[in-house]
Order: sequence, then structure tokens, then C-alpha cells
Amino acid sequence: MKKLHQVNLGMLGGGTVGSGVYHALEKNARLMASRLGVRVGIVKVAVKAFDEPRPYPIPTAVMTLNWQEVVNDPNVHAVIELVGGTTIARTMVLAALKLGKPVITANKALLAAYGPELFAAARRYRTNLYYEASVAGGIPIIKVVRESLVGNRFERIYGIVNGTCNYILTRMKREGADFADVLADAQAAGFAEA
Repeated sequence: MKKLHQVNLGMLGGGTVGSGVYHALEKNARLMASRLGVRVGIVKVAVKAFDEPRPYPIPTAVMTLNWQEVVNDPNVHAVIELVGGTTIARTMVLAALKLGKPVITANKALLAAYGPELFAAARRYRTNLYYEASVAGGIPIIKVVRESLVGNRFERIYGIVNGTCNYILTRMKREGADFADVLADAQAAGFAEA
């Protein structure tokens, strides 16, 4: 049997979304390896606290409280940013890009606030910034539009902004609930960022 190449990922953020990503990658590792021809695994995860509540466990051995240990680790080939917000996330992403490491993000706010700067940094350091997870509730639409539908002209595209918005807007419409109340419920359930 041919030995597969290993791609080591570092993850920034191990809360609700991060632990879910970790779990999904662990659960589907064999399937992904068979389809991709490489083994993909998360080798280091930066978290706010070791004991923070998370829906899926992350082994303590791969966790650190120092995000720079993830970004600067020479054994980390690519970085997944899932911390949210725009301040420290921007610093983290720029640091990874500067090292020539591809970055995968689901951070809509970061892209809205600093997208041009981040894409310019990716070009400057000859790496990639992948953001499909931040669009349309994670539905892989960007690649489809960019590569498969290049000969088509679109007047409008309708879709889910993201799962959190979908949850909030659906409840507001169905129940006539106030935004603040539904947002608080979404935060308590772990659907929305604090």
C-alpha cells in the first residue's frame, strides 16, 4: 500500500465551531484520505481555556493557550482560523500568511472589515486565503461559480447568509420575536458568538 502524504493543520479557536471541525476531521479522516490522496489532521489547536465548554472534546495534548505556537510551528502546513471577531483574528491570519501558510477561515466579519488587506497579503506571500466556509452557510458555492459556471451571467443569487442569520431571521419571522431576544437565545445555544 502506498504511504500517503500527511498535511498537518493548526487550528485557531476550539469552541463550538472549532471542536465541531476537529470532530468532523477526526471522524472522516479515512474517507477524506481516500478521496484526497493525502492524510489531513489537526496537530495543534489554540484555545482560550483548556476547560471551556465545547460540544466535542479536543485532546489536551494538542491544545495550547498561545496562538503563536500554532502559527509558528514548522510542522503546521496550513492554519484554520475560527476565533471570530476582527482584532486578534486579523493579527493571527496575517502572521500565518506572512509565513506562507494557507489560511482557511469562516470569519465573515474579518473578511468584511479586512478582506482586501488579507487577500493582498496572501498574494504578497504567495499563499492562499480560503473563505468558502464563511459564505452561504458553508455551502461550496464560490468554487462552483468561479470554475463551473464561468460562462454564465447572474443577476441575483439568493441563499443563506449563514446558519446564525438563518436561525435568527426564521425565528423572528415565524414568532414575531425581537432580534435581541432571539440573538440571546442563539448565543445561549452556542449558535452565535458571544
